[in-house]
Amino acid sequence: MNYSELEIWRWVTSITAHGTRRPGSATGMAVERQLRDTVAGFGGFENVRMEPIPVTFWDANFSRLEVINSLSDVVFAPEIQAVPYAAFTPAEGLSAPLLFVDPESLPPAEVWKNAIVVTEVRFPQIDTKQLLKLSMGRYDPDNNLAEVNHPATWIRLGWHVYREAVRRGAAGFVGILTNQPGGSCRMFAPYGFREEDILDKPIPGAWVGREEGKRLKLLAQSGQHRAKLTITGERFPSQTHNIVAELPGRDRDDEIIVLHSHHDSPFRSPVEDASGCAVVLALAEQFARERSLSRRLVVLITAGHFYGSIGTRTFIHDHPEIVTRTAVELSIEHIALEAVENEAGELIPTGRPEPSALFCSFSPTLVQTAIDAMAAHEVDRSIVLPAEGPLGNYPPTDGGDWYHAGVPVINCISNPVYLLTDDDDDCWVDRPRLAKMAAAFDQIIRRLDVTPRQKFKTAPQWLGRKLAMKLLAKLVRAKATHFGRREIY
Repeated sequence: MNYSELEIWRWVTSITAHGTRRPGSATGMAVERQLRDTVAGFGGFENVRMEPIPVTFWDANFSRLEVINSLSDVVFAPEIQAVPYAAFTPAEGLSAPLLFVDPESLPPAEVWKNAIVVTEVRFPQIDTKQLLKLSMGRYDPDNNLAEVNHPATWIRLGWHVYREAVRRGAAGFVGILTNQPGGSCRMFAPYGFREEDILDKPIPGAWVGREEGKRLKLLAQSGQHRAKLTITGERFPSQTHNIVAELPGRDRDDEIIVLHSHHDSPFRSPVEDASGCAVVLALAEQFARERSLSRRLVVLITAGHFYGSIGTRTFIHDHPEIVTRTAVELSIEHIALEAVENEAGELIPTGRPEPSALFCSFSPTLVQTAIDAMAAHEVDRSIVLPAEGPLGNYPPTDGGDWYHAGVPVINCISNPVYLLTDDDDDCWVDRPRLAKMAAAFDQIIRRLDVTPRQKFKTAPQWLGRKLAMKLLAKLVRAKATHFGRREIY
């Protein structure tokens, strides 16, 4: 099946034309209405709807940090990005001594009181060799997956310092993004993916970029400076919406295939996740036109990935009748080009796609179907990983909660280093790969549609592997958190 790169790209640009699409925002709701109307316009789908979810809209419209010497002179004012969902300062700002905290060696509790705490936050390096050992299959014709050398910018080591700052009575928090590729401070995180309550951030916080962070660290270490932190904005009750559409099956309508992406974004974010939405739209249009599937196809474009994946979790909670009928859940996120730093510390393309990880349940049928499709449509640099393992006890995707709910999954995601920052721009979408990915998932859907549901369950011969991955997940988590003593995000 041929898909049009140009048509899919037009959907990307129609989504990003709205700008930032954060949960509960006016632009986010405009995109939701657009997506609903687009899917309804394909014809064939029934019960096309927007399902509301209450959220608290949060937006910082002014952020400034000023470092002040003993003469009350402003000696440094680095660019900052407010930590999302954290408390705002008073309108006039808050002034307090600067305190540098080494995340590996916390100072006595009494020195934190009423200080603005500065610390370094780092991203762990992806252990590519280990992931390749754990792989259940790959399509890597140029044999260069082993050359991937990125920090995992979705995991922040040092976030426990924010929690300690709250517990010890600090006035504010500033995190230096010490190894963010490209050096940007403009990161929208943490956003709740592994947090119990994303609104539980009772002191204001900000991010500072790598280069300006070096000077800020020295000033904070001197013990001779105060700082004025001002972060103001809006915070009020709002709502966001899941977009849901159902295409009836021809003869097995009692069973469901869920096709899934998310529509919200931290910034304009063509990669995150206008690209995934656009591929889902292309597939939805094709299957609506054909009406060829035996099983019911539920197209789900979820809300609130940047609100603790609230859309996915809410849909699963509110629709047990769909969950129990779902044979397999498929999600697609981030069709991206790979970026690395040059000698000047700037992001540049490698000329390769960012690798696609396909997190699969422990089913040989799902694994082989995924690999066959990637190879058939030349979606290179694709690796199939177990749905649970060293990266967590469920896939680090917006579809991960489906696996947690006991549903077999194939979750496809790329994680380029610019993903959660405003460096995510049109130039980083892998446009040829949009059509390739659509064609690959077209093949996956067609093959799984005619495969008995029991084939998607964990294979008896892989039970040992699944148990080993559960153990590995616990060991990695224990090491990263120092046996639960240091919260990470």
